[in-house]
Amino acid sequence: MIIFEKTGKVIPEQDKTNIALAFSVPDGTNRLIIDYTYGPKLLEEKNTAHALLKKSIEKYLGNEYCAEPDDFMPVKNLITLSLDENGKYRGAAHRQADTQHHEIGEAFASPGFLKGRITGSTWKIVLNVHCCACDVNYSIKISAEETV
Repeated sequence: MIIFEKTGKVIPEQDKTNIALAFSVPDGTNRLIIDYTYGPKLLEEKNTAHALLKKSIEKYLGNEYCAEPDDFMPVKNLITLSLDENGKYRGAAHRQADTQHHEIGEAFASPGFLKGRITGSTWKIVLNVHCCACDVNYSIKISAEETV
């Protein structure tokens, strides 16, 4: 049963932020299934990418390192997930992939998440915006499997 579904957009002004989205998990849930996608993965506009990279080179490398924007191309958007169960950290999926599938339950959890009993309560899925170089669309679907 789908318990949460959301599509949205992250904009460059939200770079280096976390966006928390609350959802309710029903009592009797024994497994959560999270399907997540975002895109575009790459900033295709070369002039915009070069401008961003020039600023980063100046800020982080200074004049001591001879770097050109092309040394760091392509610019990739990166928005990862973390999960909180009733205010307690339940793990993270800091992966590069723009399409992800995760499962969390008592006997098994996808890498990065903690396996354990699923409590019926308010949970939060958090979009960790590591790099948002252009408008990025995302889609999250969370399903719950109940104990039979």
